[in-house]
Amino acid sequence: MSVIIYTYRDPYKLKENKELWKEISSCPYFCAAQTLVNGLKVVYGAAFQIGRVTTVKNLTDVLYEKWNGTACAVKQHADIDNIIVNSSDITGISRIELDNVKKSFLFNRDEVFTSIRTMFELKMEPQNIVDKYLTPEQRFIVSVYKKIRASEKVKDFCLEQDFTEEQINKAIIKAMTTAKDNSSTKNEIEVETLDHIVIHGVHQFSPLLLRAIEEIAKYKKVILLINYQEQYKNIYQTWIDIYSAFDCEIQNFDGIEYYPVDVSAVSYDGNLLAHNIGKLIGGHKEDISVRKPYEIIEFDNTTEFASYVAKVFEDAEKKDPEHPMNAMKEQIYAADSSVNDILKVYFPEQFGERQFLNYPLGHFFIAIANMWDSETNGIIISDINDIRECLGAGILAEATTGRLVSTFGKLEALFDGCASIDDMLSRIKKVRKNKKYVSDEKRQEYLGHISYYSVSSIELKELEEALNELEELASFFYEDFEKRPSNFRRFYKKLKQYLQEEILEERELSEEFTDIISRVLSRLDEVENIDASASFECLKSTMSLYLVQESKPGKSANWIVRNFEQIDGDVLRTYKERDNSILHFACLTDEDINSVKQREFTWPLNGDFFEVAQNPVDWKYQVYVKARKEYKNFKRYALIYGLEFNRGNYKLSFVKRDGDQEREPYYLLKILGVKKERNIDRRINHKMEPLSGIQIKNGISGKYQNCDYYRFKICKKRFLLESLVEGNTIYKDNFLLAKYLEVWIENETKESLQGLPHSEILLLDKLNELYDELKKYFPFAVNINRIDIINNVKNRLNNGKAFLVLSEDDLKFMMIRELFICKQLKDPKKFNQDVLKDMFPDVNQQKIEEELSEEKLKKLGFGGSTNLWCKYCTNREICVDYYACIE
Repeated sequence: MSVIIYTYRDPYKLKENKELWKEISSCPYFCAAQTLVNGLKVVYGAAFQIGRVTTVKNLTDVLYEKWNGTACAVKQHADIDNIIVNSSDITGISRIELDNVKKSFLFNRDEVFTSIRTMFELKMEPQNIVDKYLTPEQRFIVSVYKKIRASEKVKDFCLEQDFTEEQINKAIIKAMTTAKDNSSTKNEIEVETLDHIVIHGVHQFSPLLLRAIEEIAKYKKVILLINYQEQYKNIYQTWIDIYSAFDCEIQNFDGIEYYPVDVSAVSYDGNLLAHNIGKLIGGHKEDISVRKPYEIIEFDNTTEFASYVAKVFEDAEKKDPEHPMNAMKEQIYAADSSVNDILKVYFPEQFGERQFLNYPLGHFFIAIANMWDSETNGIIISDINDIRECLGAGILAEATTGRLVSTFGKLEALFDGCASIDDMLSRIKKVRKNKKYVSDEKRQEYLGHISYYSVSSIELKELEEALNELEELASFFYEDFEKRPSNFRRFYKKLKQYLQEEILEERELSEEFTDIISRVLSRLDEVENIDASASFECLKSTMSLYLVQESKPGKSANWIVRNFEQIDGDVLRTYKERDNSILHFACLTDEDINSVKQREFTWPLNGDFFEVAQNPVDWKYQVYVKARKEYKNFKRYALIYGLEFNRGNYKLSFVKRDGDQEREPYYLLKILGVKKERNIDRRINHKMEPLSGIQIKNGISGKYQNCDYYRFKICKKRFLLESLVEGNTIYKDNFLLAKYLEVWIENETKESLQGLPHSEILLLDKLNELYDELKKYFPFAVNINRIDIINNVKNRLNNGKAFLVLSEDDLKFMMIRELFICKQLKDPKKFNQDVLKDMFPDVNQQKIEEELSEEKLKKLGFGGSTNLWCKYCTNREICVDYYACIE
């Protein structure tokens, strides 16, 4: 095997060592990441043109094209699934234990799939695995691995190997050509020799890359190129530990070690910080010199950090909408880059092309699959949101776009507890019937406050038809799925036919989405003829493999905050942007730098499985395991490297809170006396930009009543939503509907029994009679609601010698409770003060018109007022003020 390791000192001075430069500047060159490709191009220009220089992933994708293909992955998923389901007797695992392990494996299909592939990629020999050191889960995965190897299914797990030199050359050229084409580079690839290749900066070796190195080294010299700083040998030991496992020559291309000496350089303080941390780790504390205290920004939580990043990104978008990442005044690198999960919500276009499954049509297929039950051969609803996704996908017939999901929103409370579409249709039928036969005006008024009775008959009919159509579609795709042979192939053909004929040809789609559908169909072409059968759950778990468009080179970078693995390349870009670049190193806490949030190995494999349960001598195995174990030391190295070779300004920051846990800055920074500066203090005097007020399309004048005045007095936003937008108080969720049922029963009881002699038996009979009569309007109500409602009303009315004769004030307060649920609310935190006191005064029409005049409303606006009454507000779930005051 012809593999050699080269080390260099300074990434900016590769050209100065003529011997090294001659070898690396004329051959195919594969980097650990695209950021390193870009950084080298910035420093060395045309000598490192994209094409000749590309990523190791491009190389392995081409060399192992079949293994990385969708068809291969789907077949492997099916094979693994079938073996797990049919496993019945495993040595060392009891029957009960086996059942639990099988359930765990089927629940964690993706991790099991990755682990099995890793075992094949490493060519593990079962005889080298010592059973007594294995957990039950590891025993089971080894048994699955053995069964695959011993069956005809092993052909689905065979990696390409024993390549000829011609095949290797073709793969290398194809990898370079693909990179050139994707980058839109017009120049031809200039490669003087294919006798050797360079692989630069890889710390985390995948089994596929190691196999590729082994295959290529049969015919060519493979140069593994890494940076090494002798003065920071304790930090760089992580690289030596990994690369020494190759058991090959290490050749050091000595150069001048970098020391920060130019005090006038903008990067001096950051370079000096790297030097000081290096000395500290090396045990030379006496050599440390701190020119001025280092500062670190303190973010209270991840949300505050995300807000900071969002502001930087928004400013960059204004400056350069086409390339905002390049225009960011700070390039941010985080030891924990999970803040991107928050930023993705606000800047989705930045995170790559939107995947098919993230479109409403994709949600439709996910939702149907979630609801389909293969045992009953029908739809079972466990999450009503799946129905919402289907109705909002634009697949089912509707008069105007969005009307189905709007109708569903009004009816959602009605469907509480529904387990099937038949249950939903039955309840819709009851609503239609009740609306038709209620003639009493007072009852009609009460029904007018219930969301699902405010829906028109036309909308109800449209929803019924859509639900029936949904059930038919689900049956078309999935009926009798597990009873048919080659069920994957049958399903893919149906899916392809539907997308082609019903979506692409029949519907008016945007040019962008048409292109995406076409590329999804290309992916389905790849899997259409797969001869595989497995469970419905397996089909569902592989949806993200076959219902995804073929990739297309795009402008987006798929991140806003970079991780530490991207530092080594991006830092080189500061070489030409010294005065205008700021590298911001974030999430600098012990927890974020020292911990590895991703497990070293996929479940159920772990360190003991690789290091204790077996001891193979194959170098690829040794390198892979050592690299995975060493990842915990990589972030520390990346921080030092970034600070040392940054040629621009720098910033440091950390996030103080992670849940209930409070953290401190990274311990090495604390030793160096870093000074914390709270981000909130930096923002406190910043002037907020004024936001435009809410405008009502058709004006805000009209004839208002007492109830409108009361809403306005309690909360102007409530007045906006109930009086101006909805025109009524509409109860939408089950909590408020149950409270409203209680008010309704109490009001009708008062009216029915007024003036009669008091009798608890009479009262209870009336309450039960009314509950039974009114329950039909609240089909979701359960027995616990009945008990609570009757007891609450009885306790309020069960007093005195006779039932109260209703006065004008009594009728007024009955109306208030009908619209506001409560006429008084006592706050225990304020000595039981009634927060609704003075909110329902007697008021004449002149006063109402004066207070709610168009001029006054425009002047006062519609701000929210939070208090105990928010709990009973019909629109609290869409009110930011309500969520802001929840304790």
